[in-house]
Amino acid sequence: MDAIDEGYDGGARETVVIRSPEDLIASVPSMIGFTPGSGSVVVVCGERAGGRTGPVVRLDAHGMLGIDDGFGPVGTIDEGPARGMAAYCRREGVRDAHLVVVHENCADDPVAERQAADAADAFEYWLGCAGTEIKGAFGVGGFARGARWVDLRGLAGGTQGDPDASEIAARHAVGGRVRAADRAEIEALYADRDPDACDIDPHPGGAPLVGGKRAVRRAVALHDETALAMSTGDEAGGGVDDEVLAEVGTSLRDIAVRDAVYEHLAGAPLTVHDGRRSLWWALARRRPAPERARGLLLLGAAAYFAGSGVHARAALDAAVEADPHDGLAPLLLEGLDRGISPDDIRGLAVA
Repeated sequence: MDAIDEGYDGGARETVVIRSPEDLIASVPSMIGFTPGSGSVVVVCGERAGGRTGPVVRLDAHGMLGIDDGFGPVGTIDEGPARGMAAYCRREGVRDAHLVVVHENCADDPVAERQAADAADAFEYWLGCAGTEIKGAFGVGGFARGARWVDLRGLAGGTQGDPDASEIAARHAVGGRVRAADRAEIEALYADRDPDACDIDPHPGGAPLVGGKRAVRRAVALHDETALAMSTGDEAGGGVDDEVLAEVGTSLRDIAVRDAVYEHLAGAPLTVHDGRRSLWWALARRRPAPERARGLLLLGAAAYFAGSGVHARAALDAAVEADPHDGLAPLLLEGLDRGISPDDIRGLAVA
């Protein structure tokens, strides 16, 4: 499940008014962070209990869209994604939602439209059992200006607006958030390494512990000073000296240092030109696997706190691959799987 809590920037939430199905459909790629492909069901949640805004969730639902053997759809529909979404809505008190089903040719072919409608019906049934009302259900073959959309409840459809011209896309562009073409592009971003990266771990038996509380504070101070230098451009080219980067990376292998930096991130999320992001990217791209994993972990946590579930999952999966022994990344991935909100995860981290 990929979820984002739209509008979260570490401070006040901005309201984006969606006035029509065209607005809603055009906004989906920017809300998700990439263009969801065929077999996706996007759930745009309304208000949750307590007045908080619900997330936008994308689920893989290929099994719900049927198989066409030339004589019509056959096979048993897997309603697991709908039941999982219903459990989340019940837990969070989501009062209403809209659905966008992405299924090839569903806006032009009656059989494909029926398959998309069956998927929407399953979501409507299970979410209804959880007390969540489906306000609208729409089907698209893809996302493009002028492409057709269909109302899966049998009402009139229409043509899509431009995904790049939606209000949410414009706000993201101003804030520096870039939409990827697809999930693979995001995953490749976190897998990337610099050509001259260091791949030999200087501490194959495990890095030495930093020491007591004073030593931990010094290590955290070095991390913060390096990040500040990278944000102000004091480091040449906005980079960081390899020796300093190695010292920061080695210290982050100490769980006490890692947790202190993580807790600070929870209390002070990243801003647009935050040097911590640059520092963690440098660790992820230049340092050996255990230190790379720490950079990826912090990038994934930052994405989670900011509400970008797609980037959070890609970074955290890469962190686990780099260092399967770090227990924090799997815990955050479990939070994503359970649909735990960014606010709740941040609260736990601060606590």
